[in-house]
Amino acid sequence: MLFLDLEAYAPPDERTASLSSLIVNPARPGHVLLGGCFFSKRFADPLPEAPALEGLWLWNFGSEAALLKAIKARFEDEWRRQREENVRILGKPAVDLVVCGAGIAKFDLPALYCRSLFNEIASPAELFEVFFKARPIDLANEASFLFPEEPVLYPKTTREMAGRLGLRERKGSSKSVWDSYEGRDYGAIEQRTADELRLVLDIYKRLQGRISRREPKPRTP
Repeated sequence: MLFLDLEAYAPPDERTASLSSLIVNPARPGHVLLGGCFFSKRFADPLPEAPALEGLWLWNFGSEAALLKAIKARFEDEWRRQREENVRILGKPAVDLVVCGAGIAKFDLPALYCRSLFNEIASPAELFEVFFKARPIDLANEASFLFPEEPVLYPKTTREMAGRLGLRERKGSSKSVWDSYEGRDYGAIEQRTADELRLVLDIYKRLQGRISRREPKPRTP
């Protein structure tokens, strides 16, 4: 499994939302992918108390294209590792890469595809294979059962999920990322995103605990 959280930059003159509350539009030339944090685990492995995250960031590469190539290589490596794991789920081999995050179906995966197309790092067909043929677990869509008082199935925000699970969300507005990027305070962006991915891991762990109910082992006489 590959967990991820990405950040992108929207220029000041293009920060008016249109159809959505999401301002960033990775199909616009000036809306640059800044990078993000990643964490991998095997299906059977528990989440560690202090997960070691990997950051891939624009300022550590020569260009956005170089950053995207590194992220694509990370995805391809995870595809290979997952197939080598030979896990069966509900009796079927789990051959598709599983990616997990909050809002990744709405932003992260489409952003990787759009920005990779824009930077021409691979063909559309190859990019679709790598990014869109993965199976996303979007926690925003998985947590509706935590809100039985709301009959409408509607994606939940990270703050809503965290609050219902007894966790604290500190992310705040994306504007702080844009301000930090313009001020070259890259460390603030890296720390903010790492904290957000750790929160995603905590949400995943608690949701998994709510859903999974292992049958108790029979007592030995």
